[in-house]
Amino acid sequence: MEKNLFYIKVVGIIFDTTTRKVLIGKNHGDEKYSFLEENLTHNEELDKCLKRAIKEKTGYIVHNLGSIFAENCLQDETKLKLHFLCEKREGEEKPGENVSELKWVKPSEIESYLGVKLPSPLHEYITNLE
Repeated sequence: MEKNLFYIKVVGIIFDTTTRKVLIGKNHGDEKYSFLEENLTHNEELDKCLKRAIKEKTGYIVHNLGSIFAENCLQDETKLKLHFLCEKREGEEKPGENVSELKWVKPSEIESYLGVKLPSPLHEYITNLE
């Protein structure tokens, strides 16, 4: 019997409340930016995985404000993406772990940097942060 694998990605949407901007990153070798994300391992809690990945990839400590969107990616891959809004708390910005560049952008500019159209509920939520 074949064993089906199911992957969960945690996605951090990092928001700076003072500038009203969102942090995105560009991985080494990528042309487009993306939200900061990480595969959840079977023995790690969602919140701990999210905060660890963000700290490793950006240098920032964040406060997880909660899940804002779940994206079903099962048609192409066996994957579920869980998007969390995170508030930047402290730390010094430093691209790490496969990240070549970090950029703070206005929520209304997100799709142009990502090069994709976000699902409507996620798009609406993010643009309303501005």
